[in-house]
Amino acid sequence: MSMPRQTMSRRTMLRLTAMSAAGAMAAACVAPSAPSSGGSAESAPAAEAVEIIATTSMPVNTFDNALNRAKEKLGGIALEVNANGWGAGGWDGYSDTLLTRIAGGEQIDVIMIAIEGLGLLSAKNVLVPLDEFLAADAPAAEILEKDVHVTLREMLQVDGKQMEYPFSWNNMVMYYNTAVFEEEGIAPPSGEWTWDEFLEVCTTVARVSGGADDRYAYSFWGSGMFGMAAWYFNNDTSPLTADWSASNLLDPKVAETVQFLADLILKHKVAPNPEGWDEWAQFHAGNLVMRTCGRWCISGSLEAKFETYDLQYQPHAAGPLKTVAGTDGWGVSSSSKNPQQAWEVVKLLSDADASLDMVKLGGNIPALRSVAEKPEFAEFGPASTALFYESLDFAATVPSPTNFNIIEPILNRHYATIWNGEKSVEEALQAAHDELQPEMDKLKQG
Repeated sequence: MSMPRQTMSRRTMLRLTAMSAAGAMAAACVAPSAPSSGGSAESAPAAEAVEIIATTSMPVNTFDNALNRAKEKLGGIALEVNANGWGAGGWDGYSDTLLTRIAGGEQIDVIMIAIEGLGLLSAKNVLVPLDEFLAADAPAAEILEKDVHVTLREMLQVDGKQMEYPFSWNNMVMYYNTAVFEEEGIAPPSGEWTWDEFLEVCTTVARVSGGADDRYAYSFWGSGMFGMAAWYFNNDTSPLTADWSASNLLDPKVAETVQFLADLILKHKVAPNPEGWDEWAQFHAGNLVMRTCGRWCISGSLEAKFETYDLQYQPHAAGPLKTVAGTDGWGVSSSSKNPQQAWEVVKLLSDADASLDMVKLGGNIPALRSVAEKPEFAEFGPASTALFYESLDFAATVPSPTNFNIIEPILNRHYATIWNGEKSVEEALQAAHDELQPEMDKLKQG
């Protein structure tokens, strides 16, 4: 995603929403006050606070309250939370930016990364496995074991080691305008609706003539492994093999999936070209009836005071899956000079209070089931908000090989040639495969 586009990634949208607090991309610091010595000349000087710097993919104002709580809970630690840049965009750009910062000698003690970048960071030994911390910290280990879904825990493991403590996750579901559905006499979609039923809805609600008041039926990302994965999973396929070791782009089901999406744009004309179209604003303006997104898109609806929408799984064609899942978490940097203090910060930034702060801003789905079951989770969302956490039973992990930062841009570049009609689906997928497979071969060779 090197160019701006309306189908912003879940990471980019998080950066651009929930911005009611000024300076969301600036560093936020907390320095605990040194205890008073009573003014005695002979008293020992107060110990200097240990500075711990955490870097995040989220707007830093998400952790404003956590920084205040750090003053009370983490005596002796001066905590700063700053935002890591996204570079060329997506988790590939985020990971590259993070590696550049570390290579430049910048202090980073605690790192937020999602599964898409975890393989790369682990391969470069950027993160310290958390297993020893957990073995010595029974309360934290119990929360991880009992309050975090096994799928989320295992997503942040590499070679059986827990590399990060899960904080939040996302899926992809269908957001739909309930007012338009009601006006058109369309019943709310079921969790088992098919591609044919979806297309019928699209052709019914679309009003596209080339004018300023066009109403598109549906808009999809059209780029990014995460943005496309749920469509593939709903047709029992994926762009990579199940073990993420080779290209699967020549699978006929991949072509079938991409052709279905291309036809929405080029044949049925019920969806815009994802490139450069402002999906975010158009949905709230009523010029877009359906969109696919994760929970983080609720933040924009809260900001816009837009309430006439609900959620459902994406339409289904084949297989047992209905959505994709990808989680992020906090980890301890191998470059930290104070790993124990960094671990204390990981726990603070992963706890129930921090999770609830995120929920109230309309951010991701919390990794802690106990937070997802709180009334606030349902309050800050539409009627079917429970669908988010429940979807884990029908989700598969977003493909995230170690070379994710290389292969995602390859896929994005070739997808774009399909959506603009430059190449046929078969031509573009063959070209993408020819470029992708050598990169996967390099991965096997180490």
